[in-house]
Amino acid sequence: MNRLSLAQLIPLISLLLITTPVLANNTAERVLKALMDAGIPIVEEEVVDADTDPNRLLGRPFQYVEKAVWADDRIEWSDEKQICTVEVFKNKQELQARKKRIEKIGRAWSQAVQYQFSKGLVLIRLDRRLTPDEAADYGKVLKKLPL
Repeated sequence: MNRLSLAQLIPLISLLLITTPVLANNTAERVLKALMDAGIPIVEEEVVDADTDPNRLLGRPFQYVEKAVWADDRIEWSDEKQICTVEVFKNKQELQARKKRIEKIGRAWSQAVQYQFSKGLVLIRLDRRLTPDEAADYGKVLKKLPL
């Protein structure tokens, strides 16, 4: 039986620690609860699954692995309701790629602009109709969360 030496194991373990993030289950739900507990006027909240995800990206390759959606009650909604989201990713590379795609769409079409806040493996995306101060409320809560 071949055995690996400690010198051979250390690089392998290091690689696993770098590429395999520690992801707690229910992260999207915990972030949503923290936002609500902070007094942000969240309504119509829902933790979605692969079947109910409005973008149909949950669990797909290179996409988020958890997601929650909601509306912010400070926004006057029309028939076409925009939603705010928290998305949780497997790694920072996938989070950054998603963030850049959303920014690219916003630059090309002003109606698609969104506020974005991220920490760790969590990305919060918010409707452009929030004021900068209202959007900043989300960023403040996210910054305090142990993620």
